[in-house]
Amino acid sequence: MPLNWPDTERDLFGENLNQGHHDLHTRDAFSDAGLADILDRFPREHLGIYAFPHLTSGISKPSHGTADGVPGKHLLEAVKQGHIWLNLRGASHHLDDIATMETEVFSALDAASGKRSFKRDVGLLISSPNVHVNYHLDITMVTLIQIRGEKRVWLYPTEDAFASPEAIEAIALRECEEDVAYDPAFDEAATQITLTPGKMITWPQFAPHRVQNGNMLNVSLSCEFLTWPAWVRANEVYANGVLRRRAGWAPNYVKDLTPASFAKAGLSRLIKASHNVPTSPPTTATFQIDSASAGGVRAL
Repeated sequence: MPLNWPDTERDLFGENLNQGHHDLHTRDAFSDAGLADILDRFPREHLGIYAFPHLTSGISKPSHGTADGVPGKHLLEAVKQGHIWLNLRGASHHLDDIATMETEVFSALDAASGKRSFKRDVGLLISSPNVHVNYHLDITMVTLIQIRGEKRVWLYPTEDAFASPEAIEAIALRECEEDVAYDPAFDEAATQITLTPGKMITWPQFAPHRVQNGNMLNVSLSCEFLTWPAWVRANEVYANGVLRRRAGWAPNYVKDLTPASFAKAGLSRLIKASHNVPTSPPTTATFQIDSASAGGVRAL
């Protein structure tokens, strides 16, 4: 099997840190030539281009860039020499070869977890040597599959001390991106995992984490998905955020699903159906990818 999750982890799959193995890193699609071809074929308007600051308290946000008209080969070269993080979000929806991998990934994940995944999205991450992605969390479930290079992941507990309910709600409501406030003291409670090609992990929903690349080009697949329990939790958080901001309530988030969880999930769906949904704040590009410039970028 190309993707293998240990059978012993089934009962707590998605509730704990789970680790598995795969052979996707052996595919030609992830060679330099294959990555350049992917970058040429992926819709450039959907390409996320970021430069992350040094590890901060959560106040300093990543800078956004653009790569209009830059051939895939030159874009890849700029990543190799710069300090850049490319996110080909939704690659499985735009590229047939990644869509085929999506089927493999989630067939194995569903078999291992005993749950049905949906709202699936396989994104491709291509990032520079030594890039650090700041402390953040995801509303969806995530499986991270390492293809090239080495990265270290710090995973933190799903407790209010590490990400407050208000901070999680802000992400669910798209009031901000995925960053949350970081304190170096958090590291005492973190689990550290080193990912090398052929390894993959998944972790609990809403668990904060940060990532440090090794001194080489890194390529990973970031697989976002929901299960029915995760869907209820995500919508409960959304409803809590609306109730807190619009009705002045102080709702509590309980990890175990309760009748109130399902009621709030239903309320969330009604709010979203009304189209009265917040949108992400606009971003402005501050740099242009340019492999001929120092660091692979030039300021705009």
